[in-house]
Parts: sequence; structure tokens; C-alpha cells
Amino acid sequence: MRTHRKAPASDLIRLFVGVTPDQSTQRFLDGICREAKLRGIPRKVRWTSHGNRHLTVVFLGETDPSHLDAIEQRMEEIASLSPPLCGRIVSAHPFPKKRAALFAAELLPSPGLTDLHQACQALMSATGKKPERKSFRPHFTLARSTAGFSQPAPIPADFTCALDNLTLYQSLLAPGGSQYRPLLTLPLTGPSIPEAKT
Repeated sequence: MRTHRKAPASDLIRLFVGVTPDQSTQRFLDGICREAKLRGIPRKVRWTSHGNRHLTVVFLGETDPSHLDAIEQRMEEIASLSPPLCGRIVSAHPFPKKRAALFAAELLPSPGLTDLHQACQALMSATGKKPERKSFRPHFTLARSTAGFSQPAPIPADFTCALDNLTLYQSLLAPGGSQYRPLLTLPLTGPSIPEAKT
């Protein structure tokens, strides 16, 4: 089901496109967080709330609101052509390296996720920006620490999560850290790709 909330008028708005986790995935990530706390973490940690959890597909950054209609139109096209996906969470660890400010649950790369990422890269052109060149590493951020994470050791996982929507988020600065406000949520309704016969 499509949901839509208009962003308030402003000079520039900070945007990104992601996937909102379902309840089953939220419960699994809650379990990972409990395990991380048992294993030891930095003292000053800001845990990601359910409402802020997401898998980033593409970061658009500071964007003129006049581009919203073009972005939303292109997202509707992508969602109508992209099938619902499954992702496999395989580990939770400091991200993107052994010592980092983030602690995240990382997913295995997959052709479907890569295709979705590449399709959404075209949204950069709609905002007059060049697509990012850095490699796409799908993940759910679980916590942030200004002191940085070096513990806990990677927590192995094996969980298949549903990735069945495309959501346009606005990032809003707040005293306790950024809050992510969904502006548009679209279901992925494209045809499934048949499995290759062996």
C-alpha cells in the first residue's frame, strides 16, 4: 500500500531512499542488540529506534524541494518494475570497518539488491548530482557511538528478511540525533524473476 507525506517547504531538504524493515526483521534486530549489550559496548551509545531503522539504497543529500515530484515519479516507476526481495543478514559488527562510529547488521550482496541500488542511482540525475562511486554494502544501522566501536566482536547471524518496499526519507536534525521522516512509501510490485533451471 502506498503512503505519502509531503515535506514542509524549506530551502533544502536532506533526502535518501531506503527500505523499511517489517516487524519480523525488527524483532530479529532487537535480538542482535540484546546480544551486543551482553557482549560489551562503549558507554556512550545511541541505539537506533524502530522508527529510524532502514536499509539505505541511495543517499540523495541536500536537495531542492522542486525536485520532489521528479524523484517521486521515478520512484514509482522503479517500484512498479522491481520485484519484492529477500535479504540475508549474516553478521552484526562495527561498520564499515573494524573500528567505526556505527554498529550495523550487514546483509549479503545480491543481484536483486544491486539492481535496485543501480536503478535508484538514476535519482541522482533527477537532482542534478552525480551517482556515488563507493561500493554498495547493504546494512541496518543499529547504534552509533562518538567514541567508536571496537567491541563487541562480530556477531554471526543467519536471517532472511523481507525487502518489499521503497521509501523516500527526509533526515531531520534533532537534539538526540537525526530523525528519519518517511515522505513516500511504495510497495515493490514488479514481476518475480524466475529461478534458473539446473
